[in-house]
Amino acid sequence: MSVPDRTVRASRSTAPARKARTAGKARRSLPSPTGASHPVSLKRLKSLAGYLIRQAQLWVFEDFNETLAPLDIRPVQYSILTVIRENPGLSQMALSQALGIVRSGVVPLLDGLESRGLLKRTAHASDRRSHALRLTTDGNALLKRADALVQQHENRLIQKVGPRGHKQLIEILKVFGKRDELK
Repeated sequence: MSVPDRTVRASRSTAPARKARTAGKARRSLPSPTGASHPVSLKRLKSLAGYLIRQAQLWVFEDFNETLAPLDIRPVQYSILTVIRENPGLSQMALSQALGIVRSGVVPLLDGLESRGLLKRTAHASDRRSHALRLTTDGNALLKRADALVQQHENRLIQKVGPRGHKQLIEILKVFGKRDELK
């Protein structure tokens, strides 16, 4: 094992302890790499949309995950359940394409949701090689609870950017929801 490998492993193993020690403390300015007392400049990065989108994504995912933690639902699972509710009988292939998840990646996600009793797969009426997806009663009940929590998350986002900013943000981000048009 090389020295860098040990450094990476050591930092990974101490990360939870470090996180626990710093939890709840106010975020401090990053120290300068030269040891100067002034904060590290992020001026250039803060002028780049990609960097700011990534920072927003980190906030959104952290808040979303914390919000849905009591239901043991991750963002991708929420998306899958929502699309199936809105499109009962949808095939796995259509779900995969709609959400941009590779076919081989969607199967274990569906397996997990099915093992929890949240959805069921049945043979498709017109193609026995395909499965039609439907939520179970438990799946609908869980998704109803999740929707209420997601609305709380969305309300926190609205508080952060304001109602007008939220509407603008939705309109801007819709451009990226049109994957076929971006190519």
